[in-house]
Amino acid sequence: MKGLVRFSIIALFIMIAQNIYSQTIAYKPGNGLHISSTNNDWDFLFAGYINSIYSFHNVNENNAVQNNLNVHRARIDLGFNYLNDYNLFFEFDAAGQRTEMVLAQIQAKLFYANYLLAGKFINPFSPENNRTTSGLSTIERYSGLNSMFMLPALDAQYGLMYFGSASNLKYYFSLTNGNGEAAQNISENNNSKDVTARLEYKTSPNFGFGASIDYTKEETQQLNLADHTFDSFSIANVNGKRLGYLGNFEYNENPYLFRGEMFQYNFNEGLSLSNEVKNFLGGYLEAGYFLSGNNNDGVQLIGRFETARYGKTIDNFTGPTVLNSYLLGTNWYANTIFSFQLNLIYENANKNSVIPLTRLTSRSDEFEILSTVQLKF
Repeated sequence: MKGLVRFSIIALFIMIAQNIYSQTIAYKPGNGLHISSTNNDWDFLFAGYINSIYSFHNVNENNAVQNNLNVHRARIDLGFNYLNDYNLFFEFDAAGQRTEMVLAQIQAKLFYANYLLAGKFINPFSPENNRTTSGLSTIERYSGLNSMFMLPALDAQYGLMYFGSASNLKYYFSLTNGNGEAAQNISENNNSKDVTARLEYKTSPNFGFGASIDYTKEETQQLNLADHTFDSFSIANVNGKRLGYLGNFEYNENPYLFRGEMFQYNFNEGLSLSNEVKNFLGGYLEAGYFLSGNNNDGVQLIGRFETARYGKTIDNFTGPTVLNSYLLGTNWYANTIFSFQLNLIYENANKNSVIPLTRLTSRSDEFEILSTVQLKF
């Protein structure tokens, strides 16, 4: 909390000093407080949000907690923009055991619509991952992506990224440590780097698609089949070269939303006790419909199918290799500040879990309810 206090004091000092150094101060509900110069050469942003979550599981074996109230995210954002050429952005989260730096990125314009980003930022491989956590249509991202986060991979990473756009095309190329997490500031622990490239194309303002490729070399780690609350049905060791591909599409024209995403990772090492799976696949298909309004003032219904699965496994692998999830949800956006989400989720694996002494031990399915209230500053 000391870090949040320090930054809050700095922000307060800037707000007090604005009478001397600037003439414009404005609040955009849900988008923070902006302090700008009179000629709009620079802009300072102070924003944040909190979402409080309630979770219920129909499974309570091994003395597991069946229902839980918690603060899921408690984040403060600080940003500074100069001439739209230079941008500084920090995001901090106080929801865990200690305050963590989620993002800390420096962005500089190189030439027309082309930029260099450095620091701690979100890997560009997955569009679902790059949607802000305060603006997801479901409470958690899909289970395949959750499984990769636990590796850890694809989450907030330290590195460099070049990105830009030309007409309807956007492109990204990043070089990162590859072992980072949003919830922890992890130093590099090996000589390998994670290389990611992505292209996005919009055929119209409402429809677009994209593709990504990602390559790195894994230290021996554990790849889980994780559910929406990061509990695992299965665990497998992985090791060596990892090459991944992703494709996605999205159609979004109120009141309709259709989108999907699918990735596959191939592990190039031979099957062994240190590399128990040859492939890992994850993805989702989602449909949404606004009964009224939009995400600034409306009610939306969401339906989603997800899958996470190991491909070829070592001969004596005994745990589940496929996890399918079925989600029904509703999102109520009272305004740009306050929202409520409810997700009903049924998760089904193809075998009973063999992980000892967990909530899911000896089970192949579960039903859970997630709900959250969120307030954005």
